Amino acid sequence: MKALARSLLATALLVPAVAAAQPYLVVFKSDQVPADTARLVAGYGGRLSRSYAPIGVVSVDGDAAFAGRIAGDKRVFAVGPEHVFTASEPLAQEASPAMPAAQPLPSDNLYGLQWDMRRVNAPAVWARLPLAAVKPRVAVLDVGTMDDHPDLAGQVDASYSTSYCSTSGGPGATAGYPVYASYIDFDAFPDWTPADGCSPEPANYEPHGTHVAGTIAAKFGGGRVVGVAPDASIGVYKVFDHYRYTDPVAGRVERTGAFDGPLFAAIIDATQRGYPVISMSLGGEIFRNQKGSAASWQAWSRVAKWADRNGALLVAAAGNEEFDLNGVIAHVPSDIPSIVSVSASATSDLVAGADGLVAAPGSDILAFYSNYGASSIDITAPGGDCGPGAACDPDYLILNDYIRPDSGAAAYAWMAGTSMATPHVSAVAAQVRSMHPSWTTGHVRAWLKSSAQNLGNRQYFGAGMLDADAATR
Repeated sequence: MKALARSLLATALLVPAVAAAQPYLVVFKSDQVPADTARLVAGYGGRLSRSYAPIGVVSVDGDAAFAGRIAGDKRVFAVGPEHVFTASEPLAQEASPAMPAAQPLPSDNLYGLQWDMRRVNAPAVWARLPLAAVKPRVAVLDVGTMDDHPDLAGQVDASYSTSYCSTSGGPGATAGYPVYASYIDFDAFPDWTPADGCSPEPANYEPHGTHVAGTIAAKFGGGRVVGVAPDASIGVYKVFDHYRYTDPVAGRVERTGAFDGPLFAAIIDATQRGYPVISMSLGGEIFRNQKGSAASWQAWSRVAKWADRNGALLVAAAGNEEFDLNGVIAHVPSDIPSIVSVSASATSDLVAGADGLVAAPGSDILAFYSNYGASSIDITAPGGDCGPGAACDPDYLILNDYIRPDSGAAAYAWMAGTSMATPHVSAVAAQVRSMHPSWTTGHVRAWLKSSAQNLGNRQYFGAGMLDADAATR
């Protein structure tokens, strides 16, 4: 069994200062992009990279001087550098091959360790499947998903990439496969823009999105675990890039991050393709009064409102930094008002139940890493943590699908984070939306919260614990 890998990912939104510039966001005063935007941008010394026409935002290649010039244009509301977001995953440990057998099907022999499924009352929902004539659908914006994993084969209905450095992979050479073979090199290109291209690297695999997708939709009898909505289908959007730079103190730094632009492109595309729920286990922090974050915050507000108006419910992780979000710190995108913000719960006591491990009644706690704040958190779901002992007990983490980073082989792993909590909520939201296609996104948000189990501490848990059974009645 692999040793526990504790990797609290970077909380900063900006690419480090060694990168003198990065792609800029230009937010226009109008919600529509002007027809002559390319000429306008060129006139100020920049180059149009991507346009997000429905929200009046564009990505532009330029430098600080360009940003200063175009900011003075009467049609421009704000200009600022694209931010980069991390996947919210602080803990990971691969599962060993030999595990005890349990239900719901003989082949799903890791189900007994999935205490999180029982905590959100998913088994009661499975007894009533199918719930509606319309199959639940979720767009997952992440590092990509292993669509040929035994639990996920046939569960992925589409696979896309909006990242700057795209690599297709897997048996179907799908764009959203979690393989990476190129990266953004900020040492070679301190003022990197998409026009500079991406540098090659040996192929490697990112597991985060496969675990998230499995928590949503791992099917019965496919592999060894199950998801909250085993009848759901997944739309995969690979929005992350690898990037590298040299820090004067830390030396060479290699990270995985998702820039604003690829995220906006994915949200717009998923909404236009009719995905009723968009799941984002990612994010980062800004200071609400920070001038340099105004363009990103405004652009996020616009894309979230636009998606909401057009029928897509956005669900996002609240973040893993133990921050109080009541004050000047905001977590993006989960703090955007129309987005469902999910904190991570854990349990202080796992006990044996009829079908496997269960969280003892009254044992719900806020996971040690989870951000919190009554002004921010809408709902909570199991994200797991190390448990009450001195050593980290993997049983207290969240078990689901995994792809091995080195070989790309299918596997299983325990992970913890608000990333793991978010897909539980996304799956139930998709079930509710399939049952009530006439409900607005506002109705669904309110119903998820009103049907949640009240845990008493709104600072930590918002409306309370997600209850799949109550929400789908």
